[in-house]
Amino acid sequence: MTPKEERRNKIEATCPAKGERTLPEHEQGLRGRLGWAVAITVAIFLAELIGGWWTGSLALLSDAFHVATDAFSLALTLLAVYLAHRPPSDRHTFGLHRLEIFAAAFNGGSLLVISAMLLWEAIERFLKPVPVKAGEMLVIAAIGLIANLIVLALLHRDTHHSLNVRSAVLHIVGDAASSVGVLAAGAIMAVTGWFWVDPAISLAITVAIAYQAGRVTWEAAHILMEGAPKGIDTPSVRDALLSLPHVRQVHDLHIWSLCSQCRYLSAHLVVSEEGLRDPTTLLQRAQILLRQRFAIHHATLQLEANGCADHYLCANHHHPEGQMTNDQCPMNDQ
Repeated sequence: MTPKEERRNKIEATCPAKGERTLPEHEQGLRGRLGWAVAITVAIFLAELIGGWWTGSLALLSDAFHVATDAFSLALTLLAVYLAHRPPSDRHTFGLHRLEIFAAAFNGGSLLVISAMLLWEAIERFLKPVPVKAGEMLVIAAIGLIANLIVLALLHRDTHHSLNVRSAVLHIVGDAASSVGVLAAGAIMAVTGWFWVDPAISLAITVAIAYQAGRVTWEAAHILMEGAPKGIDTPSVRDALLSLPHVRQVHDLHIWSLCSQCRYLSAHLVVSEEGLRDPTTLLQRAQILLRQRFAIHHATLQLEANGCADHYLCANHHHPEGQMTNDQCPMNDQ
């Protein structure tokens, strides 16, 4: 199986075909495993939060907030599994897929604020090192690492089917790495008494959290701004549609994401008279092309004989070279 086919299959697993309401077979047990993963991760967060306050370890506190992002990510994935398969309603005609993006934007923004607070605290600790209970810190961090490995074991097999689960598991992998860093800091302080190592590790963890939060916030903003989906080259989609029989021009082309993996498209196709004699066949070919080559499962295509039918869209939407220009718009002759 080629990388493109694997990516398409993953998108199909995340965003089922229109009208499909049955949970895919490979996700039947995912809800239970995600529930256990959320419970374990929340327990880790509470243990490290209390342990960081008790031992005075800033590294442990910063790692606890990292664990909180993992718990939120896992809970968001669990929520998405439930909501993504709920049918649309008259009030929410696209369903509730976009909830994932709003939650991700809120999560990323709050993490940036927390990172700024931890950064300030780490700088103060550098200037005035504070004694840390390294032994207790080591025990608590080790427990957290073991719990992270249990969560990874629970969800590892689901990463092959769901990008949502894969992104959540990446959070856990990062947190496990942070726990290793806390263990290293605790061991160094226990042997050398160098308490400045604690804020140093804290800085490294904070930078990792801030970088992750920035990426999540940026990707969420891109989707909310109706940007082209990641991995989609709009000119390539246009050229593919132009390769269809009887298609003369493509304009008013829009491609966007409803959530992280559900891709949508709308476009106007100017076709020859021969193509208009059998529009059903042409539309079917276009839908199959978009689904197979670009994993776009929801496309709205308008067929036209003589160019754009709306003066506003024709005058304000960019038409690449070789496509319909503003001077060619028949509405401009009126």
